[in-house]
Amino acid sequence: MRSTKKILASVLAVCMLASTSVVTGFAASSSDNTGAVVNNYALAARELGTKYGYEGDDLGAVYSPEKTVFKLWSPTATEVTLNRYATGSDSEKGAADLGKIQMEKLMNGNEWTGVWTATVKGDIVNTYYTYTVTANAPYGSVKQTAETQDIYSVATGVNGKRSMVCDLSKTNPKDWNKDKHVLLDKQTDSQVWEIHVKDFSYDKSSGVSDKNRGKYLAFTETGTTLNGEGNMSTCIDYLKQLGITTVQINPFYDFQSVNEAGSDDQFNWGYDPQNYNVPEGSYSSNPYDGNVRVEECKAMIKALHDAGISVVMDVVYNHTYSCDKDDSCFQASVPFYYHRVKPDGTFSNGSGCGNEVSSDFLMTRKYIIDSCMYWINEYHIDGFRFDLMGLIDTETMNLLRDEMDKVDPRLTIWGEGWTGGTSVYEKTTCTGAAFYPAIQKNASKLSERVAFFNDKIRDGIKGSVFDIKEKGFIAGNASNAKNVGSGFLANTTINNGWKALSPAQTVSYAACHDNATLYDQITASFTGEEYGKRNESGVQLSKMASAILNTSQGATFYLAGDEMARTKYGDTNSYKSSPEINKIDWNNISKYADLVSYYQGMIKIKQSFTPFNTATNDYASAFNFFGKNLSGMANSFTYVVTNNVEGEWNKVAVMHNGGGIEAKITLGDTSVSEWVVVADKDRAGLSKITTVKGSKFTVPANSSIVAVDKESFEKAALKDNRGKVTVNFVSGNGTKLAEPIVIQGEIGKGYQVSPCIEIENTYVIDRVIGSETGVYSDTPQEVTYVYKNYVPESIEKYGDVNGDGITNIRDVTALQKLLASGAAIDNKFDFNYDGRVDVRDASMLQKYLGGYGVGKGTVEVNYYYNDAQGNQKNLTPSVTFTGRVGEDFKTDEYKVIGYDLDKSKLPEITEGKFQYGSKIVVNYYYAAGSLDVKLHLKHTSEEWAPWLWVWGADLEGKDKGNYSGGTWPGKAATMNADTGWYDYNFTYNGAGSYNVIVSNNKATQTKDYKYYVENEMWIIIDDSKLDTGDYLTFYTENPEVNPNAPIAKTLSY
Repeated sequence: MRSTKKILASVLAVCMLASTSVVTGFAASSSDNTGAVVNNYALAARELGTKYGYEGDDLGAVYSPEKTVFKLWSPTATEVTLNRYATGSDSEKGAADLGKIQMEKLMNGNEWTGVWTATVKGDIVNTYYTYTVTANAPYGSVKQTAETQDIYSVATGVNGKRSMVCDLSKTNPKDWNKDKHVLLDKQTDSQVWEIHVKDFSYDKSSGVSDKNRGKYLAFTETGTTLNGEGNMSTCIDYLKQLGITTVQINPFYDFQSVNEAGSDDQFNWGYDPQNYNVPEGSYSSNPYDGNVRVEECKAMIKALHDAGISVVMDVVYNHTYSCDKDDSCFQASVPFYYHRVKPDGTFSNGSGCGNEVSSDFLMTRKYIIDSCMYWINEYHIDGFRFDLMGLIDTETMNLLRDEMDKVDPRLTIWGEGWTGGTSVYEKTTCTGAAFYPAIQKNASKLSERVAFFNDKIRDGIKGSVFDIKEKGFIAGNASNAKNVGSGFLANTTINNGWKALSPAQTVSYAACHDNATLYDQITASFTGEEYGKRNESGVQLSKMASAILNTSQGATFYLAGDEMARTKYGDTNSYKSSPEINKIDWNNISKYADLVSYYQGMIKIKQSFTPFNTATNDYASAFNFFGKNLSGMANSFTYVVTNNVEGEWNKVAVMHNGGGIEAKITLGDTSVSEWVVVADKDRAGLSKITTVKGSKFTVPANSSIVAVDKESFEKAALKDNRGKVTVNFVSGNGTKLAEPIVIQGEIGKGYQVSPCIEIENTYVIDRVIGSETGVYSDTPQEVTYVYKNYVPESIEKYGDVNGDGITNIRDVTALQKLLASGAAIDNKFDFNYDGRVDVRDASMLQKYLGGYGVGKGTVEVNYYYNDAQGNQKNLTPSVTFTGRVGEDFKTDEYKVIGYDLDKSKLPEITEGKFQYGSKIVVNYYYAAGSLDVKLHLKHTSEEWAPWLWVWGADLEGKDKGNYSGGTWPGKAATMNADTGWYDYNFTYNGAGSYNVIVSNNKATQTKDYKYYVENEMWIIIDDSKLDTGDYLTFYTENPEVNPNAPIAKTLSY
């Protein structure tokens, strides 16, 4: 690479010398003298590095106005042709074939380097090229010819199939020479916000111009505000106010899964690399011109740097989109070298995506390091997040760390310390060193500045990512406490599956792009609300998650929008879902302003207290934990942390109560006589909320308290620099209808508040006292929403019974006279919507005039069955709901296996209008039903027989009975030759629902699909998602017969 100079020469020399002794020590045979299987494919491929390892930094197309030199490392090739084109595709205007050149072998004296080269004289900038490579596999009989783009491409045409000759100096945005890395003194100072380029600004509420929404250039727009209204900051300005130090951007190298020439509503996360050193074209304003994507990507990075925000690039060096010669430049250039191959000649698939990269091979390792250093030097990237880092060997990661340190040791690396499947690799690397995958348990073999995502604290906080309905510690699941407890000290003192060398080696988080958003999991497991709807309990749990992360050591990481209750509407694998599912809805910064304020305040607390943000183990003993063992079950944690840094707080008490009731906590540290609370269930920051004398605290359910000893609080006098707005919700007589909400923000910046959506809609806003939009100031402000009772439309329109223009007591008298007369009465006077006009309507009108609320109606739904003794019982608890009088309601039957709706006793009404006065009661009756269940399964592409593990759940959702033999992995479904579907049938026992796991005889196991109640379902296996564990879709009708077949519903317990 032109930017890396020759920094790798010494590293590669070591690899070549060491691997010489390794390779020559083995014969290319099927077994060695121990009888262990020898991987001839790996041995032959590794020998290529030994014999033809290339140290140069000039692979690819090296451009100058005088000439362009092309070099391709392909030591198994027998012929290579350089193909030149005028455009990046044949469909463009001006497309032309500029000719072909036979490339020659590059010699070093009498020795071939393994490199093919060609030189084109003159200035050919902005033209395009490919290579046609005829090559053999290092081992075996495969010989292939393929046309491919350059592995070392720095720019490409549309969709990345042709490389471009690029003058990188002409792709720099204005003042690029002044742009510098934005680096933190400690990796653990990082407050990371994970974002996708398109998610960031796709929604119009972002305030970004239409032409730039979803693009690189969205990041360059400053001064953006919510819906462009000029008040609340969005995008980069919002991140600065929130306290974010670092953005981690989902893959923005060139990936394959989006058609760059297609419509803007395409979406993919981008974990399918095509050209590692080229920015993705769909995020640019012109994907056809290779220069544009480069310049606009640099402009994005510069805009973030100008805002003081560090940029971490999400990289996927563990696998490529394809390992087919027609879709992979790596396989086309040197077949079966850049990917790990198993002894049987098939590709190892530790990624779950069909292949994995051979990081332990000399030239693959060189490529990974070259590529990273290229992004650092050419694009000023500040760090990397390694996807499935467990597929990269520790030696490669440490070598990369060494090279990055030569630029600046503050450049960051973190990654996923796991794999996506079983990886097959050699026992040693190209240096002869033992191969250790960069997984969590091998943390000690990595630099402590190569960090791991801490999945333990993630699952501890919110519940398992593999079950959106599992509760975490914050929702009262005491069994998840140990995963939180080990995370307080960044997994440095407790070996909870793995142990970090120091806090610098840990990234603490509760959610990321994978799986459910934090708020969605809270919704599914705890509140039971519809996705995307505000729930005060859910907001409180999210606040608690932030409190845990920011009172724990390690770098702190958030999925973008966690702090504003981001939803993906329950989609747990949105990698190719629509932008509408994935986008950031910036309206949430107003709807959840108190939650944003809380995250902002907790960030300030962590940034201000060294024991929380330390990169070293120096403060491990400063954490004094009280009560239960950190590794056991618990509903709460309490600890006091002592600090010796001048100018900071001395002692901080932390109390986390995940239980469903308030906790009375007495601190074990009695040396402090008075504490200042800086975070509670509602607010957080550097300012005093209240004081507590002594050591006794009351911590509300599902919340946290952070307190500082009063003496050091006053001495440090840390400035919060935020204004406060309190939002009240009261009735006309002053009665509190909902708890006040406190929002905080940077003084001088805008705020916007909203009504409380949890207040029943039988109240309506009468007036607002104070300003709903304004600017934070030094002086605390208040906004009060005053509500009045909803008045049914019937009274609003027809309450003036006597027609005198006003509604008063005389209208009650007029209606009473009409009723007494016995004359026919217009049904419009049916004020209470019970279907008739009678004295109850006159009474309702009188109550309304007397100031009583008459706008709420109630519906109760019961579900009954008779047990074996003939006793009537509830099949499930009764459901009661309310609504505005006169508005429509609808009830639904309850469905379970074992009972069917008794059609001889159907309810008189199942839907209608809410009535004032008497409660509407709807009764559903059930009789014994069919217990036979038929499941039909079909693949989208593969053919293996699905194995099913099926078990029941009783009417309370508790596990009951097994319907697959009782021995894992259960039983295989049977192919039905007539239908082409696999069939699996069983007979249920009792009543309830059933749960399903599908696997390929234990492999590629799904998550638990729970609480199904259909007697027959058609199940589609999406083979493109096998690696996710979430690849089944359940239909109640055959989707091949009915393309609009309904999705099967499940019970919620």
